[in-house]
Amino acid sequence: MGQTIHMITTLRMRISPFSLLLQFGCLVFTANLFAQAPAPAPAAPKNMVGNPSFETGFRRDNLWDGVDSTGSLAIERGALPVLTTSGAIADTSMPASVSIADLNGDGLPDIASMDVLGYLRVFFNAGSKTEPKFTQGEMANIFLSRINPATDPTLQGLNVQRDDNARRGQRIHLADLSRSGKKDLVIGNYLGEILLIPNAGSGARPDYRQPSSMATAIIPTTKNSLKKWGNVFAPAIWDWNKDGKEDLLVGEGSYSANSIHLLLNQGTGSKPTFDENNRSVLAYGMGLEQLTPCVVDYNGDGHPDLLVTERTGKVAIYLNPGKAWKAGETLPFDSFLTVGGAKPAAAGKDPMDAAKNPAGLLTVGGIATIAADDMNGDGLFDLVFGKSNGKIAMSLNSGTKTEPKFAAPVELKGDAGTPAFNSPSGWDCNFGLDRGNFYGFFSVVKAADDPEAKPTEGTACLKAGYAPSPNKFLPVPTQYSPAANANWKQRAWYEENQIKINGPANCFILKQSGRGPLKNRTTYSFSMKVKGAKVNDASVGIFYRGFKKLSEAKIERGDRNSAKVTRNEAEERKMETANFTAGSGWSDVKKEFSVKFDDKDLQDLTHVSDWFLSVVFTLSPGQAGGALYIDDVKVIEK
Repeated sequence: MGQTIHMITTLRMRISPFSLLLQFGCLVFTANLFAQAPAPAPAAPKNMVGNPSFETGFRRDNLWDGVDSTGSLAIERGALPVLTTSGAIADTSMPASVSIADLNGDGLPDIASMDVLGYLRVFFNAGSKTEPKFTQGEMANIFLSRINPATDPTLQGLNVQRDDNARRGQRIHLADLSRSGKKDLVIGNYLGEILLIPNAGSGARPDYRQPSSMATAIIPTTKNSLKKWGNVFAPAIWDWNKDGKEDLLVGEGSYSANSIHLLLNQGTGSKPTFDENNRSVLAYGMGLEQLTPCVVDYNGDGHPDLLVTERTGKVAIYLNPGKAWKAGETLPFDSFLTVGGAKPAAAGKDPMDAAKNPAGLLTVGGIATIAADDMNGDGLFDLVFGKSNGKIAMSLNSGTKTEPKFAAPVELKGDAGTPAFNSPSGWDCNFGLDRGNFYGFFSVVKAADDPEAKPTEGTACLKAGYAPSPNKFLPVPTQYSPAANANWKQRAWYEENQIKINGPANCFILKQSGRGPLKNRTTYSFSMKVKGAKVNDASVGIFYRGFKKLSEAKIERGDRNSAKVTRNEAEERKMETANFTAGSGWSDVKKEFSVKFDDKDLQDLTHVSDWFLSVVFTLSPGQAGGALYIDDVKVIEK
């Protein structure tokens, strides 16, 4: 005690002995209080899952009805590998494909559009002859881009992989091939195929149905199906030689020497056939790429001319010389379309020279597609464009039949903005968009959004289900492709991409990569809460991997500078799975698992190399389909 007092008095020379004792007494009293305080509660176990109760999310436009949250007509965006201006093959944004026809017999032009994934929407005109109006898009019952080379004889020998883009990037043209009063659908795709989907409905209620096989839909353009003469085909139908049968015009995609080709119909309207010996160039691209043709009488002389969109969004004009066409003759390039009708300075010259003088040129921006019709009843053809941003634009003609004048393209509006989905932050959600799962979605919901939600933790939970269809004229889609492989789920646990390739269309996948390292030789508990209806094949999986480099790679040099690399590595992949069901009330899904490796070289690892959890399930599809709610997902060390 004396020594302590001495230390204090040494430090505090001006403090009186009485006040010193009071301070010392307070110190002792305070120390006693701390000594008697209860120990703090242990920290709650750390949850290895980020955003476990789906409290945060980000907007994803609901484009099933073809209208985004700003009210613009819009469809899904996507990219395909094509030749770029640098000369390299690179993923490039593809445009919406557009075609115009009266599809419901009311005398008004409607707009059909297909996105890069292969979904077809029809925007029926709800306006008048003088004022077109488009509200929502109706989905057609076709999805032609999903492929399985192992079972599809039309793909044999083409070196096409199951996850290939071969039949994506579809470009469409509506035409009454059989002169029956119904508009059939002609499609070109990335692989260089031309497909025909007949209208199985009527002139007032069209019906485009999934073909029984691709072989029944493909219109051959070569004798040898293994020899493709182009790709990213954009078709147009026109009786070019005036023999009473519709012929096929095809714009090519990504080769620098591409052109507009003409294939004369050697068959009939309902069964057109095209012979490669009757294929000729109708208009040379001369360096332009990603060509989409549109046939119009541009200058009012009674002869068909061509308007052609290209990679940069300009519109090339090819004028008919005005004489009877003969096989092998081509249409000369005239100029690029301008805003207001003024001709560019380089009109009549090489299009590459004209492109160097962009002043006044009408441009859509990026790769575009084109269609023409009288949209406002003034007797002049107007233009509709599909843009690479997934939107649709219109350019009205205010000129004359002999001298058209076009306004700058304006993106079309539909109904008031469709409420967007709310994708959960930190989670990967696959609702089958790339597999033809019509109207599927994942979205974070609150009780105010969905009275059935009733989150168990926090204010939100995650919902998977099907959005309502706005279809009035087209049948609501019912075509859902089955699993491509009977063992799709068993294989998928170790090859996650197999679900996307082999899983059924109505398969949903929720995934998150590990937010913290799992420890080796440690036990964890997984849990989540679920409820729903019409839920099948439901299971959760936790995947983890161990990896160790045991020594440096050994390189053995061979003849002619060849080398053989031998790596000395240890790797082991493991998966813990648990099936679950979902009823009308919230229930718990639980799984306890221990992280451990069988490989002796990996048993001393402190942590796994990487891991993720995945929830996989199918829902009964359609407008009366299933739904699954998920909340409070946890992975906690025991």
